[in-house]
Amino acid sequence: VRLLEVEPEESVRRLGRGELDLAVVLDWYNRPLSVPAGMAKQPLADDVVDVAVPADHRCAGRAEVDLEDFADDDWVTWPPGEFCHEWLTFTLRDRGIEPRLAHRAAEHHTQLALVAAGLGVAVAPRLGRGAVPEGVAIVPVRQTITRHVYALWRQDADRRPSIRAVVAALGEAAAHPAHDTGAATAR
Repeated sequence: VRLLEVEPEESVRRLGRGELDLAVVLDWYNRPLSVPAGMAKQPLADDVVDVAVPADHRCAGRAEVDLEDFADDDWVTWPPGEFCHEWLTFTLRDRGIEPRLAHRAAEHHTQLALVAAGLGVAVAPRLGRGAVPEGVAIVPVRQTITRHVYALWRQDADRRPSIRAVVAALGEAAAHPAHDTGAATAR
């Protein structure tokens, strides 16, 4: 078994070319990943997303927020070209907000460190978030923002016991996470 971390669209391309046997990918509630014919898909979890703000931010401590509350804030986001960066830009513009993308970091913990330093706000998915650093407040979004996580493989690989076993193990892990923080809801 070898692990390769790539963007969701690249995973789909590599699956189609036979370079990968199986991928765990994500897409967003308002920006689904295009999955071509001939691919099988098993939903694993829905990951709710909050907004991370500096602890002294005007929205810190609120019960919930709207993305429009951050129209004048700088955002910490993923690097351009990444699926999640493109999603954030699309989502903010769809709500009439021209995003001020001030800082870019690929890892959530780095994004949260930038938020803690007071350099902006960030999308904060619950799945795999880990400990929130001091100086950061997490605020739920009123209109729930969700990422969908699922396994994807070529349909012609269904007959392979290894594919069936991995898909079953991923489904079991999603349904019964070892460290349940209420972060994801298995489907």
